[in-house]
Amino acid sequence: MASRKEEAAGAAWEGADLDRPILGENPESESLEDARRWVTVYSYLVKLEEELLDMLAGAIPQMPDAAEREAEQTNLPLFASQVERFRHRRDYWAHRRTELEGR
Repeated sequence: MASRKEEAAGAAWEGADLDRPILGENPESESLEDARRWVTVYSYLVKLEEELLDMLAGAIPQMPDAAEREAEQTNLPLFASQVERFRHRRDYWAHRRTELEGR
C-alpha cells in the first residue's frame, strides 16, 4: 500500500507528463467527433486550472511567510504544470481536428 507521500509524488509526476491522456481518451482516434469533444474537454480543464492558479496566486500574499513559501514552492508549480499539460493536450486535439476536417 502506497503512502500518502508516494501517492502525492505519483500524482505530481503524472500531472507533469504532457502526453498522458485522461481516462477514455484515445489519441489514435480517427473520429472527427472525438477530436472535437477532446478539444472541448481540454478547453474546460485549461480554464479551470487557470482560474485556480490565479486564485491561489492572489491568496498567497495574504498567507503567513512559511505558508507563502510552501505554496510558492509546491502548489504554484503543480497548478502551472497542469495548465501546461492541459494546453498541450488541447492543442494536440485541435491539430488532430484540423487534420480530420481536411479529409
